[in-house]
Amino acid sequence: MQEIKETTAYKKSLKGRILEAAMKAFAERGVKAVRMDDIAQMLSISKRTLYEIYEDKEELLYQGVVHFDQEAKKSMRAFTQESSSVMDIILEAYQRRVVRTGSVNPLFYEDIQRYPKVVEYLNKEREHAYDQFLGFLQRGVREGYFRENVDYELVAQMFNAINTFVMNQHLLSRYTIQKVFANMLLIPLRGFCTQKGLQVIENSALGKDDK
Repeated sequence: MQEIKETTAYKKSLKGRILEAAMKAFAERGVKAVRMDDIAQMLSISKRTLYEIYEDKEELLYQGVVHFDQEAKKSMRAFTQESSSVMDIILEAYQRRVVRTGSVNPLFYEDIQRYPKVVEYLNKEREHAYDQFLGFLQRGVREGYFRENVDYELVAQMFNAINTFVMNQHLLSRYTIQKVFANMLLIPLRGFCTQKGLQVIENSALGKDDK
């Protein structure tokens, strides 16, 4: 019984180490450039052991994307619960996304489009993100940061479409992360802010960087 427990604990630990090493390599070099052989060598394990834990590269990538995406969402939820202002939440989410995306090779975002299971997960999460973003926009109106005379359902749909366009057109390979995200979110955000909302942006680090 003790031996079984030790084996299970080892495999659980190894599964986590494989995930960490693989996602780090994918982020640095792109998914296509990293073979399962490379991952096995990085961890000094056999290919057989690797395939016993992850049946193929798509499953490994899928598990990694889900794990790190959920961890990022968990951290953001904790921030949301502590923040009293919807503007603080939106600006914090913007900054985190710039940092997270900026640390990843643009090839990663191109390569993951080749994996249906990963694409399906991201599409479902995008639908949830749309509902959440719309809720934040409507909350911003109630808190006085956003103008009332705006169709925010349309705005949320447009942001969703722009995000898809950025990925599909590989704009992250052609422009800096800061330029892409400033133009797709920060500049439009200013357009439907009230004076109160604009003041928050101007007083933030983003407002100072944008000048």
